[in-house]
Amino acid sequence: MNPGTEMLFQMARARHFNRWMADTIAPFVRGNVLEIGAGIGNLTEFLSPLADHYVALDTEEEHLEALQRRLPQQTNVDRLFSDAADPSAFESLRERFDTVIALNVLEHIPDDEATLRNIHDSLRPGGLTIVLVPQCKIAFGSLDEVLEHQRRYSRRELRGKMRAAGFRLDRMLQFNRATLPGWILNSRILRRRTLSNTQLLLFNAVVPFVRRVDRYLPWPATSLIAIAVKET
Repeated sequence: MNPGTEMLFQMARARHFNRWMADTIAPFVRGNVLEIGAGIGNLTEFLSPLADHYVALDTEEEHLEALQRRLPQQTNVDRLFSDAADPSAFESLRERFDTVIALNVLEHIPDDEATLRNIHDSLRPGGLTIVLVPQCKIAFGSLDEVLEHQRRYSRRELRGKMRAAGFRLDRMLQFNRATLPGWILNSRILRRRTLSNTQLLLFNAVVPFVRRVDRYLPWPATSLIAIAVKET
């Protein structure tokens, strides 16, 4: 199992954390929805009930098969095997969606700007995209390398790339300050190559408390969430 797939299955057990992420973006999810990089459905499980029709896209067929086994009762969910950075793959998706979600996707793609243009093309005018990426370039380390991250983002970089793709940025949210010190410790200082299941499960257990205090922590968040609009 490759490290990215292994992490997806690790994160499947972090249900409190997945619910926190889903609840953060849920107010912006509506209508016909495309989730890029749906993986094994860790967020699809929580977000698809909010949609009229939900398309879960991934580049790994084994992920989509696991998603289908996980959500057999979600009749509004279709699976799509496709490459998010390939414009030709999106020709049939042009202006089909009211919401496009890409959570922890862009950092894996060498040409992230091409993916953002594909997202723009797949949205109807007035549609929203919700993009979550890792923040803080100084936190880039061994775990990013293992997960094949191409980059971590600054607010300025993400804002500029969204605008270059044709979006109007509605808002940018800081998400999950609590884990940034641990990420830096594990990835930059200890140079670990795997996530600790014990650390992950302990953090998941305290997420209900962390959700209440996270905004008050005095350092940047681990992730940025951009909410942007396709105007034309």
